[in-house]
Amino acid sequence: MNFLQPRTALSLHALIAAALLFSTSFSTAAIAERVDSAAAVPSKLAVHSLLLDGAQQTGLMVVVGERGHILYSHDEGHHWLQASVPTQVLLTGVHLHDAQLGWAVGHDATILRTQDGAKTWQLVYRDIDGQAPLLDVWFSTAQHGLAIGAYGLLLTTQDGGDSWQQKIISEEDDFHLNHITTTNDGTLFIAAEAGMIYRSDDNGKQWQPLPSPYHGSFFGSLPVNEQSLFLFGLRGHLFISNNRGEQWQAVPTNTTAMLTAGLRGSDGRCYISGLSGTLLIAPYCNETEIELKQLPERNGIAAMLQGDDAIILIGEAGVTRFTPNE
Repeated sequence: MNFLQPRTALSLHALIAAALLFSTSFSTAAIAERVDSAAAVPSKLAVHSLLLDGAQQTGLMVVVGERGHILYSHDEGHHWLQASVPTQVLLTGVHLHDAQLGWAVGHDATILRTQDGAKTWQLVYRDIDGQAPLLDVWFSTAQHGLAIGAYGLLLTTQDGGDSWQQKIISEEDDFHLNHITTTNDGTLFIAAEAGMIYRSDDNGKQWQPLPSPYHGSFFGSLPVNEQSLFLFGLRGHLFISNNRGEQWQAVPTNTTAMLTAGLRGSDGRCYISGLSGTLLIAPYCNETEIELKQLPERNGIAAMLQGDDAIILIGEAGVTRFTPNE
């Protein structure tokens, strides 16, 4: 979960606001001349550093964050190993296709790929001169994927990331594209700056702007089923739609914290996280009986994963665990 504050320079809450709030084809061969001379430095404290996104597939969890840190776990997030990464840029998004193949994105429009279960990563794209960070990445197959970011940046690949082409999501604007998600039937949604929401019904070929319930920035959405999804963003604003984003209903949250990520838990509940240790729990994954929890450490939460016995929280304090029933 990765965010740009509308038209401002980098900020944090510490550094979490730096990426949370923040801040043509190209082949692997062509990029070889521009690889960072400095790779990510191994650190025992990496698991406690600023981390901004996570993904999981078939027994594998991966988290990414500052200084090029990528960590992976094979035991539901109880223990983490640091990957070999050829860059120290801030990494903001990660997607796993399966337990071997995945991609991560970050500043300088950096795109990394792993083919060995997150142990090692290779640089497959970067555009320093464009000065637009990538903020999220999503693949429908091992070959077809999208990466989105600042100022309307949208990159697509049809060859598993070997080459990328820049596309335009809208001729009228260049809003920051913060988060991409998909429903079970393949419908795609992008949460964006300035109250913009886009939907694609054709695997990302074309995008339709949706009616917006709010003019502040959105930082994510959480599909509940093929028709319903939550949408969330600045100042505790949370909305739900039951008709694929055509209409929205405001959901009271009793918080003004920026909301950053969503998770459908294995317990059937929906979780929405935010800054200042904010955690909203929707027991029925709808607008009723929303519970607000303020975690005592008040660390910002950028993303969440489902562990075996807990929700894995990813953010300002690195990786922590939350047990819902405690």
